This record gives sequence, C-alpha cells and structure tokens, in this order.
Amino acid sequence: MSFVRVTYVVPRDGQVERVKEQLTKLSAYFATQPGYIEGYLLLSHPYANPPALGRFGAWESDKMAEEAAQAEHGMALRAELLRLVHEESHLELTFVGQRDAGAK
Repeated sequence: MSFVRVTYVVPRDGQVERVKEQLTKLSAYFATQPGYIEGYLLLSHPYANPPALGRFGAWESDKMAEEAAQAEHGMALRAELLRLVHEESHLELTFVGQRDAGAK
C-alpha cells in the first residue's frame, strides 16, 4: 500500500500553460525526494469547461510525502501554483492506495 495525493486546480483565465508548467516543476521536484514512487500530470479533457489540471503522486508513506511538501522548495513551488489558480478550486485529496491486481 502507498500514500496517494491528488491535486485538482482550475487555472485563472489565461494561466493554463503556466499552471501546467508549475505542476510539471512540482512533479520533477517530488521525483527527486525519498519515498516517491510515481506520479502523473493530469491534463484537462478537451471538452472540460472550465479547464482543470492536476497531478497524482504515490509515496511510500504519508510522512515522506509531507516532508517533501513542507520543505522550503516544495512550499515555494506550491505557493507559485496557488497564485495561478482560482483559490476555491484548489483541492488536495489524500488516499491510501492499493495497486490494481493487473497493474504493471
């Protein structure tokens, strides 16, 4: 089992590309941190209105995920992301993840 965090955001008008860039930076940073298993950038469906973006990250433990998120660089990246999105749209969802039986 792993700790899973899903981030969901709706970019402010004209900020879709900058939000995508910031989420990519977050993913790249997290990939260098202890306990990180894998992650995905979640792109908006072409017909979504409003367009939403997000990311999925799997970690060995919630403690490792929190340490990476609370580190100075992680906080700075997240702060920049929050400037680019509608505040009320930002969701951080957490789960205990169990890999599907057929997953590789």
